Amino acid sequence: MFSEVRAAASAKSSRTFLDKIFVSFSTLHGKTEQAADGADRLKDGLGKAKDGSGKLADGLGTAKDGSGKLVSGLGDLDSGAGQLSRGSSDLARGAGTAASGSRQVADGSRQVADGTQQLADTVNGFAGKVGPFVRAHGKEIGEAAQLVADGSQAIRDHLDKLPAAAATGAKLSRGISDHLASYYRLHCAGGVDLLDSCSDLKQLKDQAATAADQAEKVSGYVHDQKNLDQLDRDLGTLHTLAGELAKHGPTLGADMDAAVKKINDLNDGAHKVSAGAHKLAAGNARLAAGADQLDNGAHQLHDGTGRAASGMGDLDAGVGKLKNGAQSLDGGLFKLSDGSRKLAGGLHDGAKQIPDYGKKARDARTLVMSDPVQLASDSAHKAPNYGTGFAPYFIPLSLWVGAMVAYMLIQPLNRRALAMGAPSWRVAVSGWLPVVGIGVLQTAALMSVLHFALGLQMVRAAGTIGFLMLVTACFSAIVQWLNAQFGPAGRILVLALLMLQLTSAGGTYPVQTSPGFFGAIHPYLPMSYIVEGLRRLITGGGLAPVWQGSAVLLAFTVGALALTSLTARSREVVRMKDLHPELSL
Repeated sequence: MFSEVRAAASAKSSRTFLDKIFVSFSTLHGKTEQAADGADRLKDGLGKAKDGSGKLADGLGTAKDGSGKLVSGLGDLDSGAGQLSRGSSDLARGAGTAASGSRQVADGSRQVADGTQQLADTVNGFAGKVGPFVRAHGKEIGEAAQLVADGSQAIRDHLDKLPAAAATGAKLSRGISDHLASYYRLHCAGGVDLLDSCSDLKQLKDQAATAADQAEKVSGYVHDQKNLDQLDRDLGTLHTLAGELAKHGPTLGADMDAAVKKINDLNDGAHKVSAGAHKLAAGNARLAAGADQLDNGAHQLHDGTGRAASGMGDLDAGVGKLKNGAQSLDGGLFKLSDGSRKLAGGLHDGAKQIPDYGKKARDARTLVMSDPVQLASDSAHKAPNYGTGFAPYFIPLSLWVGAMVAYMLIQPLNRRALAMGAPSWRVAVSGWLPVVGIGVLQTAALMSVLHFALGLQMVRAAGTIGFLMLVTACFSAIVQWLNAQFGPAGRILVLALLMLQLTSAGGTYPVQTSPGFFGAIHPYLPMSYIVEGLRRLITGGGLAPVWQGSAVLLAFTVGALALTSLTARSREVVRMKDLHPELSL
């Protein structure tokens, strides 16, 4: 196949290469003609450039006049830059003042925040101590306040009777005091103690005198109309306050909590204002720094415009020189136009004299194109011998035959379990597990002989053994279902399914070289995935086919066991053909 590809590629590449060479010669000839035409256009363009150079000289004269005006304008710009510099200095001073003021505001806001914090701490401490009592006894406080309000109102109602009552009380108190004094002098004065309780009587006499003095003071106080009026106003205030307290007593705890919350909110706001004031102070500080930078920039602009005005004088002188150069250019373009005419003539002559390849050059290129294709081949994960290469094909074949022979000796469905009425899934598993156990022993014996007796080397030995255990479980489940569902005819189906798998698994030759039928059934049979997975496990390579094959085998196993369970359920009823089978082996 490579020889045919090599011959076809060599012929096609040679034709393509030579065609490109001849096309390139034609292209080169055409491009040279285009260059000659371009030289003609260059000659015409240089004639126009000569005319333009004259206009350029005239325009530079006009530019010389404009540069003079520009020098005058730069003088005005320099004056304006000076004014800007002075204004930026004022701005910098104002920004410094604003920064200083904002720092003072920040300090004041911090002091306010400290004050509100102290207030909040005091109020919260008081609320923590008094709040539980107020919230628990708000109703009693309201009731007591109502009693105070009622009592103060009653005193106000009888306040006009107080002077007469106070006078009577003072008079009676003074009479009692005088009577006690006379009694004491009569019985206890003069050093003669006629009574055993003179000391008590003296104490009682003194207390009565004190009471009479206080009663007379009270009488004198209440007889003063100003004092009565003040007492009336105080009682009115007491009545009003007690009434308000009685009205708000039941909700006093909630009101106190709301007030504490407002004070705490005020404290939080004061701290936020303080933080904002500090940010404002920082911003004003940056503004002051920016104003200083602007002031420096304005001074630099003033210096730059001064230098620009000076440089513009040099530019004006340079434009004069450029005007003289343009006049010289006009003369030089005349000579350049003559040279472009000669270039166009030379290119026209050269287009007629383009050389061809010589024999040596042709031989060199012919040697390259005579054998342009080389074969590079490599083997990925090469098997050391044919036995290793065919092992992934014959190992699953032997395990299938082992499962097929095992179910010739073991019933696919346990008749005792069926007769006992066991669940159908248990019947299926009890007929599947013994064959799986035999398959595990068969796998161990098979791989021991292949490795220790025949020298089969596996890149992933543990993975190979585990994968074959799953293969044994899958094959046992498929063969069990075929035998359980179809009876003796199932053995024929097991053999037929083996033949289909051997011809479509791609174990000997790639499945692409097989007839279309086997290529069509290749993805739907388990041995296709087993062969590909064993190749990666024995000789190496990526494990994606192994994981894919494991998933497929697991799906076949579960599906076959489910079908066997359905078959076991249908066998719970004994049929005539079970008593008299149509075919016996």
